[in-house]
Amino acid sequence: MTARALVLGLVSGVLLTVTHRLLPDQWAVLAGTSALWGVVSLFAGRRLGGRTVHGAAAGLTAMVGVLIPWLAIHAVSTPPAELALWMIVGPVAGAICGAAGAMSRMPGRRGALAAGVVPGIVGGEAVYGLLLIGGPAWGLESVLAAGLLVAVSRRGGRLRALGSAAVLVALAAAACVVYDSIP
Repeated sequence: MTARALVLGLVSGVLLTVTHRLLPDQWAVLAGTSALWGVVSLFAGRRLGGRTVHGAAAGLTAMVGVLIPWLAIHAVSTPPAELALWMIVGPVAGAICGAAGAMSRMPGRRGALAAGVVPGIVGGEAVYGLLLIGGPAWGLESVLAAGLLVAVSRRGGRLRALGSAAVLVALAAAACVVYDSIP
């Protein structure tokens, strides 16, 4: 399980890094957003983690895989404090997204609430980008968040998933604003 999660993360990390370099600036932001990196961990947790703890391990490992090529390319041009933040927060976020992925497969309320976690984080980043940065990528990211919510939630639990996603949209947008206010 861990090896497959690492391979998934490494392949995704290489693709995201290359895509970030090839796309015009207004679209490249999509390949460089940590919220969308969490989708890799979500799917690692959904596919490779049967239990929540296994999903968390798969998500953490996948995120480390995403970070390796990204940090290798950007280490020279990124301030040390930001690199440290990615190396600390990234794996923790990967574990959370992976656990949410594993839990989203569960029936009932817990699974429905977990299904809204990563779409909410992606949606929160999209709201932040739409309101404070501008550009077409953020609108696409909001569409991706909605599609992700439908993809990972179960029928009958979508209203709960939407509720948890809405809470996380607000929290993630606020976290982006706080992050940007740090000098």
